[in-house]
Amino acid sequence: MTARMPAAALAGAALAAIVIAAVAPEWRRGAALRKLREGEALVLDAARERDPAHRSSILRDAEEVLGEAEPSLPFDPRPSYLLGSVSLLRGDAAGALEHYRRSLRIEERPETDLNLSRAYTALGQPAAAAQDAVRAVWLAPGLIRDLPPAAQGPVAKRVRGIAWRVKRGKGKPPPLWPE
Repeated sequence: MTARMPAAALAGAALAAIVIAAVAPEWRRGAALRKLREGEALVLDAARERDPAHRSSILRDAEEVLGEAEPSLPFDPRPSYLLGSVSLLRGDAAGALEHYRRSLRIEERPETDLNLSRAYTALGQPAAAAQDAVRAVWLAPGLIRDLPPAAQGPVAKRVRGIAWRVKRGKGKPPPLWPE
């Protein structure tokens, strides 16, 4: 009977190793999703923070947490999107563009197009900003409220014009990213 104990223990350990190997990717993914939620909360906190030193500290924390989450979520656009928001809040519009483009390569999301428009505006590229704002509002009309008041009318007019042409078979919707 004692000879069977080690074999049973060995079989149990082997089974445990197989189970752990099978669920380990899900554990990593779960941990990454928790980090993603933490990073998202930090980005929102930073956006509300008015003290520049405290905001900078929150953005560093957000960047670290999101950087840890990103490798475990290769097909999730949110880490790149949120890292773009970190860059935009820091005043690094060029860095934000890079992150937003990476996010868009994974999945087209209207809020990413909207923030891409904000980054282009910060870089002084109004034509590119308008194009992304139109695409964002085309995909999610409620985002018109998130545009600067001066841009709302012209963007709404362009979207209505595109819709009119599409409805009559004389045009097509704004191209999705990448163009």
